[in-house]
Amino acid sequence: MRVSGTPLSNPLTETEQEAVRDWLAGSLNRPQAARDQWRNGGIATLALGRRFSAIRLTEPLVYAVTASTLPATVTRVLASALHGPVIHVPQVRRFYALTPPGEPTWGLGPHAEYLGYDTYLGVPPVELVDPDNGLDGYWAVPVTRPGDLCDPIRLAALVTSGSLELRGSES
Repeated sequence: MRVSGTPLSNPLTETEQEAVRDWLAGSLNRPQAARDQWRNGGIATLALGRRFSAIRLTEPLVYAVTASTLPATVTRVLASALHGPVIHVPQVRRFYALTPPGEPTWGLGPHAEYLGYDTYLGVPPVELVDPDNGLDGYWAVPVTRPGDLCDPIRLAALVTSGSLELRGSES
């Protein structure tokens, strides 16, 4: 089912998308492996901890913060709140906010988990932003340029807010 306003294509030019692909693939010792996986229509397995890390967020946390499960609303709220890229993997009911490398200095709580060194993340092709085509993962908030990452302070606020919301709903 298509929701009006759901993004269907990455607004970047092909040249900009290629720059983002190169930057993401550079997380690996052999970047060509990621490019090959994307070219074959798959999810590339990228190394975390050097160029970027990720914070894994549960769907309930994200949906509590966004007050919606509609992809267009979730995308809009996350983009505004985090100022950086977020992957959604509906199959496992998780969101992955890409962050600068390094473990956060703030507490994550039960609905968020840091993923860094010695961890790999399945990353969809940069043009895959349509939730109807991304059961294995799509960009809920696309990467806009090389080095584009979520603001850790804003992410900490989102996790805190969502955790408080979920705690309140359990009472």
